[in-house]
Amino acid sequence: MEKIIVLGGKGGVGKSSISAATAVLLSDLLPEKKILLISFDMAHNLSDLFKLKIGDKLTLLNKNLWGIEPDADSYAKKYTKDLIEKMKTLTRQMPLVGMLPQIEKFIDKTFTADSIPLALKNAMFFQQILDAEDINTQNIQFDIIIADFPPTANMITLFEIPEDQVKVVLKYSLNFYNSIKGAIRNISKMWRNIVKPFDDQEERRELGKDIFNMIVELEKRGERISDLIHNIGSLRLVTIAEKPSFEEIKRARDLTQRYIKLEGIHINMIIPEPKKCDFCEKIRNLQLSYTTAIKKEFKKLKIWQSEKLKEEPIGLDGLRALAYEVYGDNISAEEILKPKM
Repeated sequence: MEKIIVLGGKGGVGKSSISAATAVLLSDLLPEKKILLISFDMAHNLSDLFKLKIGDKLTLLNKNLWGIEPDADSYAKKYTKDLIEKMKTLTRQMPLVGMLPQIEKFIDKTFTADSIPLALKNAMFFQQILDAEDINTQNIQFDIIIADFPPTANMITLFEIPEDQVKVVLKYSLNFYNSIKGAIRNISKMWRNIVKPFDDQEERRELGKDIFNMIVELEKRGERISDLIHNIGSLRLVTIAEKPSFEEIKRARDLTQRYIKLEGIHINMIIPEPKKCDFCEKIRNLQLSYTTAIKKEFKKLKIWQSEKLKEEPIGLDGLRALAYEVYGDNISAEEILKPKM
Protein backbone atom coordinates (compact mmCIF):
# COMPACT_ATOMS: atom_id res chain seq x y z
CA MET A 1 0.00 0.00 0.00
CA GLU A 2 1.31 3.42 -0.98
CA LYS A 3 -1.04 6.01 0.54
CA ILE A 4 -3.99 6.34 2.91
CA ILE A 5 -5.85 9.62 2.48
CA VAL A 6 -8.28 10.38 5.31
CA LEU A 7 -10.83 13.18 4.98
CA GLY A 8 -12.35 14.51 8.18
CA GLY A 9 -14.13 17.52 9.58
CA LYS A 10 -17.53 18.68 10.74
CA GLY A 11 -20.66 17.00 9.37
CA GLY A 12 -22.31 18.66 6.39
CA VAL A 13 -19.20 20.32 4.93
CA GLY A 14 -18.87 18.03 1.92
CA LYS A 15 -16.39 15.41 3.16
CA SER A 16 -18.07 12.60 1.26
CA SER A 17 -18.30 14.57 -1.98
CA ILE A 18 -14.64 15.64 -1.86
CA SER A 19 -13.59 12.09 -0.87
CA ALA A 20 -15.46 10.68 -3.86
CA ALA A 21 -14.22 13.39 -6.24
CA THR A 22 -10.62 12.79 -5.10
CA ALA A 23 -10.98 9.05 -5.65
CA VAL A 24 -12.44 9.49 -9.14
CA LEU A 25 -9.71 11.93 -10.18
CA LEU A 26 -6.91 9.70 -8.86
CA SER A 27 -8.51 6.78 -10.67
CA ASP A 28 -8.33 8.76 -13.93
CA LEU A 29 -4.77 9.96 -13.31
CA LEU A 30 -3.40 6.61 -12.12
CA PRO A 31 -5.07 3.90 -14.25
CA GLU A 32 -2.45 1.35 -13.20
CA LYS A 33 -3.23 1.71 -9.47
CA LYS A 34 -5.99 -0.06 -7.53
CA ILE A 35 -7.91 2.49 -5.47
CA LEU A 36 -10.47 2.00 -2.71
CA LEU A 37 -13.00 4.59 -1.54
CA ILE A 38 -14.46 3.72 1.84
CA SER A 39 -17.09 5.46 3.98
CA PHE A 40 -17.02 5.32 7.78
CA ASP A 41 -19.80 7.83 8.30
CA MET A 42 -22.87 6.21 9.87
CA ALA A 43 -25.06 7.91 7.26
CA HIS A 44 -23.36 6.45 4.19
CA ASN A 45 -24.00 8.40 1.01
CA LEU A 46 -21.49 7.05 -1.50
CA SER A 47 -24.33 5.17 -3.19
CA ASP A 48 -26.17 8.47 -3.66
CA LEU A 49 -23.08 10.21 -5.03
CA PHE A 50 -22.33 7.50 -7.57
CA LYS A 51 -25.97 6.69 -8.35
CA LEU A 52 -25.09 3.07 -7.72
CA LYS A 53 -25.94 0.58 -4.98
CA ILE A 54 -22.69 0.02 -3.08
CA GLY A 55 -23.40 -1.40 0.37
CA ASP A 56 -20.95 -3.51 2.40
CA LYS A 57 -19.35 -5.42 -0.47
CA LEU A 58 -16.58 -4.14 -2.69
CA THR A 59 -18.25 -2.52 -5.70
CA LEU A 60 -16.48 -1.50 -8.89
CA LEU A 61 -17.11 2.21 -9.50
CA ASN A 62 -14.66 2.86 -12.31
CA LYS A 63 -12.12 0.76 -14.16
CA ASN A 64 -9.68 0.72 -11.22
CA LEU A 65 -11.78 2.23 -8.42
CA TRP A 66 -13.80 0.28 -5.87
CA GLY A 67 -16.12 1.55 -3.14
CA ILE A 68 -17.55 0.12 0.05
CA GLU A 69 -19.99 1.29 2.72
CA PRO A 70 -19.13 -1.28 5.41
CA ASP A 71 -21.63 -2.89 7.71
CA ALA A 72 -19.36 -2.90 10.74
CA ASP A 73 -21.58 -5.41 12.55
CA SER A 74 -21.03 -8.20 10.03
CA TYR A 75 -17.26 -7.80 10.03
CA ALA A 76 -17.13 -7.56 13.83
CA LYS A 77 -19.02 -10.85 14.08
CA LYS A 78 -16.58 -12.56 11.76
CA TYR A 79 -13.53 -11.03 13.42
CA THR A 80 -14.55 -11.68 17.04
CA LYS A 81 -16.41 -14.99 16.68
CA ASP A 82 -13.66 -17.26 18.04
CA LEU A 83 -12.66 -14.86 20.80
CA ILE A 84 -16.26 -14.42 21.97
CA GLU A 85 -17.01 -18.14 21.94
CA LYS A 86 -13.89 -18.97 23.95
CA MET A 87 -14.62 -16.24 26.48
CA LYS A 88 -18.22 -17.43 26.81
CA THR A 89 -17.01 -21.00 27.38
CA LEU A 90 -14.54 -19.84 29.98
CA THR A 91 -17.21 -17.73 31.69
CA ARG A 92 -19.57 -20.70 31.88
CA GLN A 93 -16.91 -22.50 33.91
CA MET A 94 -16.89 -19.80 36.57
CA PRO A 95 -18.05 -21.05 39.97
CA LEU A 96 -21.88 -21.14 40.14
CA VAL A 97 -22.43 -20.19 36.53
CA GLY A 98 -22.84 -23.75 35.30
CA MET A 99 -25.45 -24.39 37.95
CA LEU A 100 -27.60 -21.35 37.15
CA PRO A 101 -29.58 -21.60 33.90
CA GLN A 102 -30.52 -17.92 34.18
CA ILE A 103 -26.84 -16.93 33.97
CA GLU A 104 -26.28 -19.24 31.00
CA LYS A 105 -29.05 -17.40 29.13
CA PHE A 106 -27.63 -14.05 30.24
CA ILE A 107 -24.20 -14.96 28.82
CA ASP A 108 -25.63 -15.99 25.45
CA LYS A 109 -27.71 -12.83 25.21
CA THR A 110 -25.14 -10.32 26.47
CA PHE A 111 -21.74 -11.44 25.23
CA THR A 112 -22.18 -11.08 21.46
CA ALA A 113 -20.65 -9.09 18.62
CA ASP A 114 -23.78 -6.89 18.69
CA SER A 115 -22.76 -5.55 22.09
CA ILE A 116 -19.32 -4.41 20.92
CA PRO A 117 -19.11 -0.58 20.64
CA LEU A 118 -19.60 0.73 17.09
CA ALA A 119 -16.24 2.55 17.11
CA LEU A 120 -14.46 -0.71 17.88
CA LYS A 121 -16.37 -2.48 15.10
CA ASN A 122 -15.43 0.22 12.59
CA ALA A 123 -11.81 0.07 13.70
CA MET A 124 -11.79 -3.71 13.31
CA PHE A 125 -13.04 -3.37 9.74
CA PHE A 126 -10.55 -0.60 8.93
CA GLN A 127 -7.75 -2.82 10.20
CA GLN A 128 -8.94 -5.69 8.04
CA ILE A 129 -8.71 -3.42 5.01
CA LEU A 130 -5.29 -2.04 5.92
CA ASP A 131 -3.99 -5.47 6.81
CA ALA A 132 -4.99 -6.64 3.30
CA GLU A 133 -7.28 -9.32 4.68
CA ASP A 134 -9.88 -11.08 2.60
CA ILE A 135 -12.93 -8.87 3.11
CA ASN A 136 -14.69 -10.65 0.25
CA THR A 137 -13.97 -13.16 -2.47
CA GLN A 138 -12.03 -10.64 -4.59
CA ASN A 139 -9.17 -10.23 -2.10
CA ILE A 140 -7.84 -7.13 -3.88
CA GLN A 141 -4.55 -5.57 -2.78
CA PHE A 142 -5.14 -1.82 -2.88
CA ASP A 143 -2.44 0.74 -3.67
CA ILE A 144 -4.34 3.81 -2.45
CA ILE A 145 -7.19 4.16 0.05
CA ILE A 146 -9.38 7.24 0.36
CA ALA A 147 -11.35 7.12 3.61
CA ASP A 148 -14.34 9.33 4.36
CA PHE A 149 -14.22 9.56 8.16
CA PRO A 150 -16.99 10.62 10.55
CA PRO A 151 -16.92 13.96 12.43
CA THR A 152 -14.06 14.65 14.81
CA ALA A 153 -15.04 12.76 17.99
CA ASN A 154 -15.65 9.47 16.17
CA MET A 155 -12.68 10.08 13.90
CA ILE A 156 -10.39 10.27 16.93
CA THR A 157 -11.78 6.97 18.20
CA LEU A 158 -10.91 5.27 14.91
CA PHE A 159 -7.33 6.47 15.27
CA GLU A 160 -7.10 5.59 18.96
CA ILE A 161 -8.36 2.04 18.82
CA PRO A 162 -5.45 0.47 16.87
CA GLU A 163 -3.06 1.79 19.55
CA ASP A 164 -5.33 0.94 22.49
CA GLN A 165 -7.26 -2.01 21.07
CA VAL A 166 -6.12 -4.47 23.73
CA LYS A 167 -7.24 -2.06 26.46
CA VAL A 168 -10.60 -1.64 24.75
CA VAL A 169 -11.13 -5.39 24.39
CA LEU A 170 -10.05 -6.07 27.96
CA LYS A 171 -12.27 -3.28 29.27
CA TYR A 172 -15.18 -4.70 27.31
CA SER A 173 -14.45 -8.19 28.67
CA LEU A 174 -14.10 -6.98 32.25
CA ASN A 175 -17.37 -5.09 31.97
CA PHE A 176 -18.98 -8.31 30.79
CA TYR A 177 -17.54 -10.34 33.65
CA ASN A 178 -18.65 -7.70 36.11
CA SER A 179 -22.16 -7.89 34.71
CA ILE A 180 -22.06 -11.66 35.26
CA LYS A 181 -21.06 -11.13 38.86
CA GLY A 182 -23.83 -8.61 39.23
CA ALA A 183 -26.35 -11.08 37.87
CA ILE A 184 -25.13 -13.69 40.32
CA ARG A 185 -25.45 -11.25 43.22
CA ASN A 186 -29.04 -10.57 42.19
CA ILE A 187 -29.90 -14.14 43.11
CA SER A 188 -27.87 -14.14 46.31
CA LYS A 189 -30.44 -16.24 48.14
CA MET A 190 -29.13 -19.26 46.28
CA TRP A 191 -25.55 -18.81 47.44
CA ARG A 192 -25.95 -20.59 50.78
CA ASN A 193 -27.41 -23.72 49.22
CA ILE A 194 -24.94 -24.14 46.37
CA VAL A 195 -21.59 -25.83 46.61
CA LYS A 196 -18.84 -24.67 44.30
CA PRO A 197 -18.81 -27.12 41.37
CA PHE A 198 -15.77 -28.99 40.23
CA ASP A 199 -14.52 -28.00 36.80
CA ASP A 200 -11.93 -29.08 34.31
CA GLN A 201 -8.83 -27.09 35.34
CA GLU A 202 -6.86 -28.22 32.30
CA GLU A 203 -9.60 -27.08 29.91
CA ARG A 204 -9.75 -23.71 31.64
CA ARG A 205 -5.99 -23.31 31.34
CA GLU A 206 -6.09 -24.09 27.61
CA LEU A 207 -8.94 -21.67 27.04
CA GLY A 208 -7.02 -19.03 28.97
CA LYS A 209 -3.97 -19.59 26.77
CA ASP A 210 -6.05 -19.32 23.59
CA ILE A 211 -7.62 -16.07 24.74
CA PHE A 212 -4.23 -14.69 25.75
CA ASN A 213 -2.77 -15.54 22.33
CA MET A 214 -5.71 -13.87 20.60
CA ILE A 215 -5.20 -10.72 22.64
CA VAL A 216 -1.47 -10.74 21.87
CA GLU A 217 -2.33 -10.96 18.16
CA LEU A 218 -4.71 -8.04 18.58
CA GLU A 219 -1.89 -6.03 20.07
CA LYS A 220 0.52 -6.89 17.25
CA ARG A 221 -2.13 -6.07 14.70
CA GLY A 222 -2.84 -2.72 16.34
CA GLU A 223 0.87 -1.87 16.26
CA ARG A 224 1.06 -2.73 12.54
CA ILE A 225 -1.91 -0.55 11.72
CA SER A 226 -0.70 2.37 13.84
CA ASP A 227 2.68 2.25 12.11
CA LEU A 228 0.99 2.12 8.71
CA ILE A 229 -1.16 5.18 9.46
CA HIS A 230 1.85 7.05 10.84
CA ASN A 231 4.02 6.22 7.84
CA ILE A 232 1.71 6.58 4.83
CA GLY A 233 -1.39 8.25 6.26
CA SER A 234 -2.37 11.75 5.14
CA LEU A 235 -5.15 13.68 6.87
CA ARG A 236 -7.08 16.31 4.91
CA LEU A 237 -9.58 18.36 6.91
CA VAL A 238 -12.66 19.64 5.08
CA THR A 239 -14.35 22.85 6.21
CA ILE A 240 -16.72 25.53 5.06
CA ALA A 241 -15.89 29.18 5.67
CA GLU A 242 -17.95 29.54 8.85
CA LYS A 243 -16.97 29.79 12.51
CA PRO A 244 -18.27 26.40 13.83
CA SER A 245 -16.55 24.47 11.06
CA PHE A 246 -13.36 26.54 11.42
CA GLU A 247 -13.24 25.79 15.16
CA GLU A 248 -13.86 22.11 14.45
CA ILE A 249 -10.84 21.70 12.17
CA LYS A 250 -8.63 23.46 14.74
CA ARG A 251 -9.73 20.92 17.34
CA ALA A 252 -9.27 18.07 14.87
CA ARG A 253 -5.73 19.24 14.10
CA ASP A 254 -4.80 19.26 17.78
CA LEU A 255 -6.43 15.92 18.59
CA THR A 256 -5.08 13.93 15.62
CA GLN A 257 -1.47 15.06 15.51
CA ARG A 258 -0.18 12.06 17.47
CA TYR A 259 -1.81 9.60 15.07
CA ILE A 260 -1.55 10.91 11.50
CA LYS A 261 0.14 13.69 9.56
CA LEU A 262 -2.13 16.60 8.61
CA GLU A 263 -1.22 17.59 5.06
CA GLY A 264 -3.99 19.83 3.79
CA ILE A 265 -7.21 21.80 4.27
CA HIS A 266 -10.17 21.86 1.90
CA ILE A 267 -12.24 25.04 2.12
CA ASN A 268 -15.44 24.00 0.43
CA MET A 269 -18.67 25.49 -0.94
CA ILE A 270 -17.73 29.16 -1.24
CA ILE A 271 -20.49 31.09 -2.98
CA PRO A 272 -19.39 32.24 -6.45
CA GLU A 273 -19.09 35.99 -6.97
CA PRO A 274 -22.73 37.11 -7.24
CA LYS A 275 -24.36 39.43 -9.74
CA LYS A 276 -27.09 41.71 -8.41
CA CYS A 277 -27.62 39.77 -5.18
CA ASP A 278 -26.90 41.79 -2.04
CA PHE A 279 -27.61 38.87 0.27
CA CYS A 280 -25.30 36.54 -1.69
CA GLU A 281 -22.59 39.18 -1.66
CA LYS A 282 -22.80 39.58 2.12
CA ILE A 283 -22.55 35.81 2.63
CA ARG A 284 -19.62 35.57 0.21
CA ASN A 285 -17.77 38.41 1.97
CA LEU A 286 -18.28 36.68 5.30
CA GLN A 287 -16.98 33.43 3.80
CA LEU A 288 -13.93 35.19 2.37
CA SER A 289 -13.12 36.67 5.78
CA TYR A 290 -13.14 33.18 7.32
CA THR A 291 -11.15 31.87 4.37
CA THR A 292 -8.45 34.42 5.18
CA ALA A 293 -8.52 33.34 8.84
CA ILE A 294 -8.25 29.66 7.91
CA LYS A 295 -5.31 30.30 5.60
CA LYS A 296 -3.57 32.26 8.35
CA GLU A 297 -4.21 29.55 10.95
CA PHE A 298 -3.01 26.76 8.66
CA LYS A 299 -0.38 28.73 6.74
CA LYS A 300 2.12 25.86 6.75
CA LEU A 301 -0.28 23.50 4.99
CA LYS A 302 -1.61 23.06 1.50
CA ILE A 303 -4.96 24.85 1.17
CA TRP A 304 -7.50 23.89 -1.50
CA GLN A 305 -10.36 26.30 -2.06
CA SER A 306 -13.48 25.51 -4.08
CA GLU A 307 -16.67 27.32 -4.97
CA LYS A 308 -20.10 25.79 -4.70
CA LEU A 309 -21.15 24.18 -7.97
CA LYS A 310 -24.37 25.16 -9.72
CA GLU A 311 -25.24 21.47 -10.06
CA GLU A 312 -24.86 18.69 -7.49
CA PRO A 313 -21.71 16.58 -7.97
CA ILE A 314 -23.56 13.34 -8.71
CA GLY A 315 -22.25 10.48 -10.84
CA LEU A 316 -18.77 10.13 -12.32
CA ASP A 317 -19.07 13.26 -14.47
CA GLY A 318 -20.42 15.35 -11.60
CA LEU A 319 -17.66 14.17 -9.27
CA ARG A 320 -15.04 14.91 -11.91
CA ALA A 321 -16.43 18.45 -12.20
CA LEU A 322 -16.07 18.86 -8.43
CA ALA A 323 -12.53 17.43 -8.52
CA TYR A 324 -11.45 19.95 -11.15
CA GLU A 325 -13.07 22.75 -9.15
CA VAL A 326 -11.16 21.63 -6.04
CA TYR A 327 -7.78 20.75 -7.58
CA GLY A 328 -7.71 22.65 -10.87
CA ASP A 329 -7.63 21.36 -14.44
CA ASN A 330 -3.90 20.65 -14.64
CA ILE A 331 -3.37 18.86 -11.32
CA SER A 332 -1.07 15.82 -11.21
CA ALA A 333 -1.55 12.73 -9.07
CA GLU A 334 1.70 13.53 -7.28
CA GLU A 335 0.35 16.89 -6.18
CA ILE A 336 -2.71 15.22 -4.67
CA LEU A 337 -0.85 12.38 -3.03
CA LYS A 338 2.01 14.54 -1.72
CA PRO A 339 0.66 18.06 -1.34
CA LYS A 340 3.04 20.98 -0.92
CA MET A 341 2.34 24.64 -0.22
